Amino acid sequence: MQGSKKPYTATNSRSISLMCLFRKPFEFLILPVVLRSGNMAYSGSLAGFRSGYSTLTNFLTLHHLIEADAAQHIVFLDFASAFDRVSWPYLPQERKQQGMNPLVLRLVYQLMYRDMSYLLIINGCESQKQARTCGLLQGSLLFPILFNHFINSLLRSLNWNSQPTFPSALFFANDGVLIASTVTKAQSLLN
Repeated sequence: MQGSKKPYTATNSRSISLMCLFRKPFEFLILPVVLRSGNMAYSGSLAGFRSGYSTLTNFLTLHHLIEADAAQHIVFLDFASAFDRVSWPYLPQERKQQGMNPLVLRLVYQLMYRDMSYLLIINGCESQKQARTCGLLQGSLLFPILFNHFINSLLRSLNWNSQPTFPSALFFANDGVLIASTVTKAQSLLN
């Protein structure tokens, strides 16, 4: 049915980002260095973009809490365009606090910020180049890891005062769930 399809607009579409041909192999080579640099300890409640972890584990944990009536109030989170909302000034600061080697931090900074620009091509017409000031590149091997580093401190702060029986928050990647015993606690976590 033609009437049920949403009209094509900038707000309901996603651009295609083309990366430099050599960027992916380069990121593949430096990824182990980035992963080992610093004292980054992921929260056990973070399942997305992690080797050996599955979002299914967090789903089953949530299911068990619901079945056991241990989670009276649940708030589902969907970080719309999560990668596009990563605060660039905050990410290097967060990685520095996590103990990332200054040389690795500088390399990551250069990959993320240095001479990043874009242009739009609409119906064959090119726009002027614009400076890129937020977001993460689609198709990047490094950026999902950086997103985890960015979101990990939020997850830790949400779970710091959790009951020993279950966490206050589980993240699946760019989606999450807040678990609380009261409406007041749920609102506090949401705030």
